[in-house]
Amino acid sequence: MATIHTPPTGYPAEITGYVDPWIANPGSTIDVKISSTEPELKYHVARLVSGPQGTDTSGMKPEIISAIPPGTCSGHYQVAQSGSYALVPERDYQVRNAGIEFSVYFQSHLLAAKHTQTLISTLNVSIKTGYAAVLTDEGVEFWVGTGATVDVISTAFKPELKRWTELRFSIRGTSFEYDIIPKPIFTDIPQPPARGSSTLSGTADIARPCVLTLSAMFAESHTKASQIATNFFNGRLDSPTMKSAGPSNQVLAQWDFSLQISTDKVIDVSGNGTGAEGRLINGPTRAVTGQDWDGMESDWTKAKYGYGAIHFHEDDLDDANWSTDFSISLPPNLRSGIYAVEIEAASGKVKDTIPFYVRATMETSNALGARVAYIISTFTYLAYANEHVFDRAHLKDTVNTVWKAIPDKHAEKTARRNDLGLSCYDIHNDKSGVMYSTAKRPILNMRPDYISWNFHRPRGLSADLLMLEFLEKSQIPYDVVFDHDLHTSGAAAISRYGTIITGSHPEYHTNESLGAYANYIRAGGNVMYLGGNGFYWSCATTAENFHRIEIRRGGEGIRSFTCPGGDRIFSSNGQSGLLWRSRGLPANCLFGVGCCAEGPGPGVGYKRTDAGKDTSFAWMFAGISEDEVLGEYGFGGGASGDEMDKCDYKIGSPSNTVVVATSIGHPDRFGMFPEDISFPFQNVLGTQTKEVRSDVTYYETSGGGAVFSVGSINWLCSLGWNHFENNIARLTGNVLQEFVRRHQLLD
Repeated sequence: MATIHTPPTGYPAEITGYVDPWIANPGSTIDVKISSTEPELKYHVARLVSGPQGTDTSGMKPEIISAIPPGTCSGHYQVAQSGSYALVPERDYQVRNAGIEFSVYFQSHLLAAKHTQTLISTLNVSIKTGYAAVLTDEGVEFWVGTGATVDVISTAFKPELKRWTELRFSIRGTSFEYDIIPKPIFTDIPQPPARGSSTLSGTADIARPCVLTLSAMFAESHTKASQIATNFFNGRLDSPTMKSAGPSNQVLAQWDFSLQISTDKVIDVSGNGTGAEGRLINGPTRAVTGQDWDGMESDWTKAKYGYGAIHFHEDDLDDANWSTDFSISLPPNLRSGIYAVEIEAASGKVKDTIPFYVRATMETSNALGARVAYIISTFTYLAYANEHVFDRAHLKDTVNTVWKAIPDKHAEKTARRNDLGLSCYDIHNDKSGVMYSTAKRPILNMRPDYISWNFHRPRGLSADLLMLEFLEKSQIPYDVVFDHDLHTSGAAAISRYGTIITGSHPEYHTNESLGAYANYIRAGGNVMYLGGNGFYWSCATTAENFHRIEIRRGGEGIRSFTCPGGDRIFSSNGQSGLLWRSRGLPANCLFGVGCCAEGPGPGVGYKRTDAGKDTSFAWMFAGISEDEVLGEYGFGGGASGDEMDKCDYKIGSPSNTVVVATSIGHPDRFGMFPEDISFPFQNVLGTQTKEVRSDVTYYETSGGGAVFSVGSINWLCSLGWNHFENNIARLTGNVLQEFVRRHQLLD
C-alpha cells in the first residue's frame, strides 16, 4: 500500500497505531492498524482498570482478556497521506476537438508554501495529456500536455493573501489564453488583472477521459508523475466550471460547492449527462464564505449566495487509511469498558498501548447488574487529539507563553509524527483554524500513561482512568458509556442507570449528547459531574462521518483561534458552533456550575462553606473533619486547578443549588474566562477577585434526582492521590454510595 514506507535514516524505534472502529460493540470485529520500525511484533488485548500515580505508571495493571487469543504479526512503518482535495473519477467530458474553457475562483491563504500549489488538474504526466493551473513561487502557471511534452505557461501574476481572484483559461488546438481578475475585498481597489496568450508546442491533448482534481494533482512537477496526491493548495476554491470552447459554449461540468455541504460529495449541476460527481478527500472545510459573500448573511443554511467555497489545506487528515495488520473478534459477552491492544516488539525494545472502547448492551449490563454508568468524553478526546499547542514553531505568535512545555514521550512522538494530523486546538499551516478531528488515525495523547506537557500530570484518558480505578475498588457494578452513544441513542443510552458519572473534562457536546444529559436529569437520574470546563463548547458530527467531529469557535471563550464571522455555523448540521453559553444553555443550568477560570499553576484545596457544614450534608462529609482542607494534594497540586467552574445564579445555576465547598487561595497564574469579564478589564487574576474559584455544589432536581458537581479538572488527580487514601476519595465515595442507596430504594 502507499502508506507503507521505509523509516527515515536515524529514526528511533517506534510502534504506534489505531483501532477501527475505535468504539465497538461486543461480538463485532475490529481492525488493528500498526506502524512499527521493528520487524516482529506480539500483542494481546487487555481491559484498562487503573490509572497512573502521577508520572508513576508502574502500578498500572491491565486485566488481560483471555477470551481473545494473543498473537504475533510482522511490523512495517506506515505514514498517513495528509492533504485535502476534491477527486472526480475518470470521466469523458466530451471535449472532442473544440477545446475547453475553464473558470474557477481561488483565494490563497498561504503564499509561501515551499511547493507548487494546485488549483485544478487533469494532467497525466506519464502520457503528457491534460492540463493544470498551479501556483508557484513565480506566480500562476499553466501546464498543458500535448502528447509529446508538457508545456509550461508562466504569467508572473502573484495573488495577494486572502483576496478572491477569478481565473479563466481556454485551450483550443495550439492556442492558450488566460484571464486572471482579482476581486475587490468589499470596497478596496484590487491589484490589476493579468491577461495573456501563448502558442503551444503542439496540439493540446485534452480530449481523453480523465481524472480531475481540485487542490491537488498526481504529479510532483510537470515532468514527474506521482502515485499519490500532492502539491496541495492552501486556500479556498469556488465555482469551478468547464465549458466547451466551441460555438455552443456548452457547460461540460459545473461543480456547486454550496450543495450537500454536510457531506463529502461534490455535486455537478451541469446536467449534461457526464455525471461528473466527485468526493472530498481528507475533510477540507465546508460551510465557509465564498467569492460572492457580502457580509449580509452569516448562516449558510439561510443564505441564497455566498457559500459556494471549500477551504483546502495541505495538512488536513480525515483517514490515515493504513493497512490492517490483524483483526480481532470481540466476544459477544464482553463487558463495556476501556480496552487496549498492548503491542510490543518481539525483542522487547519498544511497545505501545492502543486504546479502544466497547459499548454496553442490555445483556452485558444485566449480567453485571450495573446501575451506574461512567461516561467517557470521546468527543473531547477527539477535539484534543494530537494537539500541537506545545509546538511554538507551529503556532508562532497565536498563543501565549504562560505554559511551561515539558513534552513526555507521547508529545515527542506527536512532534515527530507530524503526518498524523492536527487537533481542534491547532492552526493549519495557512494559519486558519482546524475545524475537524478524526478517530481514523493514531491518537498519541489518548494513551493510558499520557502526561500532559503543560500541566505535567495525567490529563484526558489517563486522568479519567483514575475514576475507573476508583469504581473498580468500590465494587459497585458499573458500565462505561461514551459521548458517541449519547449522540446516537439520547437518554435511552443511560436511562437504565440510577447514577451517571462524568470524567474529568466533558467539554464538548453535540445537541444530541447534551440533550441526553438534560433528559436524564429531568427524568430523575442522579449525576456526578467530576470535572471542570464541562459542557462548554458545542460540536457536531454526522452519521456518514461518525469518526469525525466538527468545532467552530466564535469570538468568546478560551480558544486558540477565532473563526471568521461568516464561518461559525457547523457544516455537519447547520447549527451554531459556539459556546453552549452563547447558544443559551450554559452548563450552570443543568449542573449547577459553569466554567469561569483557568491557570497553569498548581491547584489549591477547598474549604467547606457554612452551608456545607449544615447537618443535612453530614452524609456527604462523613469521615471528614469540618475544617479540613479538601484536596490539598494531588498530581497537579490541589483538587481545584487547570480549568474550573463556579456556581453563578445570574447565569443559570438553579436557585436551590447549594455551594458546599469552595476553593481557596488561587494565585495570579489563574485568571477569569473572557466571557465573565466586563470592560474595563481589571481585577481578573486569582488574588484580585473571588470569581477565580471552583465550587462544589449539590442540588435536587424536579425529576426527583440530584446533581453533584466539583468544578475542577484537577479533581480526579486528587482523587487518585496516595492510592485513593485521601479526603477527595472519601467525599466522592460518600456521594456515590448515597446516590446508589437512593436508587436502590426505588427498585
